[in-house]
Amino acid sequence: MATFTQKRIALLSLAQLNTVLTQNGLVPLTDKSLAQREVASLIDNGTVSLDEVINTKAANIVKPTAAVDDDLIKQINESNVQSKTAVQEVNDTLSRVYSLEHNINKKFGNIEDDFRRLSSTLESHIRTITKPDQSAVSNEVNAVVSKLFDQFRKEVTPEQVEVLAARVGTFELKTAREVFGDVATKYDDVDFGDLQVGVWNDAQSPELVDDYVFNPSHLHQALIALDDPLPDNVWLAGERGTGKTEFVAQLAARLKRRLYRVNFDEALERADFIGGNSIESSNVVWKPGIIVQAIKHPGAMVLLDEIGFARAQSLAALHALCERSPHRSITISETGERIPVAQHVVFFGADNSNGHGDTSGNFAGVREQNTAFLDRFSFTLRFEYLPADQERDLIAGRTGLPLDAAELIVKFANVAREKARAGLLTQPPSLRQLFAWARSVRKGLPVEVAFNNAIINKFPADCTAELLGVFSSHINVTQFKQTLK
Repeated sequence: MATFTQKRIALLSLAQLNTVLTQNGLVPLTDKSLAQREVASLIDNGTVSLDEVINTKAANIVKPTAAVDDDLIKQINESNVQSKTAVQEVNDTLSRVYSLEHNINKKFGNIEDDFRRLSSTLESHIRTITKPDQSAVSNEVNAVVSKLFDQFRKEVTPEQVEVLAARVGTFELKTAREVFGDVATKYDDVDFGDLQVGVWNDAQSPELVDDYVFNPSHLHQALIALDDPLPDNVWLAGERGTGKTEFVAQLAARLKRRLYRVNFDEALERADFIGGNSIESSNVVWKPGIIVQAIKHPGAMVLLDEIGFARAQSLAALHALCERSPHRSITISETGERIPVAQHVVFFGADNSNGHGDTSGNFAGVREQNTAFLDRFSFTLRFEYLPADQERDLIAGRTGLPLDAAELIVKFANVAREKARAGLLTQPPSLRQLFAWARSVRKGLPVEVAFNNAIINKFPADCTAELLGVFSSHINVTQFKQTLK
């Protein structure tokens, strides 16, 4: 049975409901039942009160992808829903009347005819409202829509429409195969190509890199984590250069979702990513940091990069935000304002470890994370380097280096990575360094010079001998030069 709040919300128009949603950082909806549910959720979690919702004046909200004809049909449907609700209320009244009639007849048999007449009247009323005059409803809706658009044209500038359109975007459902391709949606005996994914069409989503190679099982898990208005956060663990950051960026690029990235280090203060006071025109003004900006944007993806280097006091501010709860929010101590996290906002944590610190000794400064904080990330994905043939193809495809030359670079890289795991190098060479080496050689720089500039000079001095040893034993310079001809 509907609650008192649900009944009151059901009496509001879609325009009022969408006004409440947009005032609280949510995306306007075209389905009234969904809008009612979202507004009820805002009331339940204390974001707004029922009285505030009821007293909200409908604002002019532009839905760039909705046609006027659809709006007319939608409002007619809403009229039918209201009619059905009225029918139910009348039926409830009838039931009470019949019960009352029965009790009264026991005491006053002479008033039976009066109640029968009342019952007949109510039944006639039901027949009237269950068959609304569609023509009359259509004419009334046309008049209201025309009036609203006339007012909209007078009050809203084209620039404001453009800003609103960019903010709202257009959400559409596609299959994973349509978005990520056939190869990226298959692994082992699993084919998740028909999985429905939301594409947000945000104009400020990251740039697409066509040749990025997704690990299909990682992609499958990430898409499942995102498939909810209250998504699961995901932890990405793996060595330097295994593609953790690019995974999130290219996931956002293909889903056309806005990406906010925070790079943690020892010096990063809470005010740098949450926000803090600043002086503006001789006044103290609180300025939001990147995290606060992100949580206000529905569908945003937040990458907490190199999070293992963050100080515990910095991460404490993220606990309430990363909690998988409809009440997730942050309270700004400087202003007392409570800022809820918008729907579909998801957090990715990227680190060299899985949150339990560095056991190899190769990543100085990586901290073990608080268990309570790690529990806020539902899944952990372990990233490894690409298979040699895929890495070779990627380097060749992105830099134009011949495949044979790219294969020599990959051989060097894999041996150096083993040295890093054994503690003989402070860190493995990154894929970015390999790209730089390949590009330089492709453009005419001698192999040894390009290697020194892209690899040797990027490492501490005590790694030079080990790197040169790997180079001389696995890179035949003469053979390398011949592959370039």
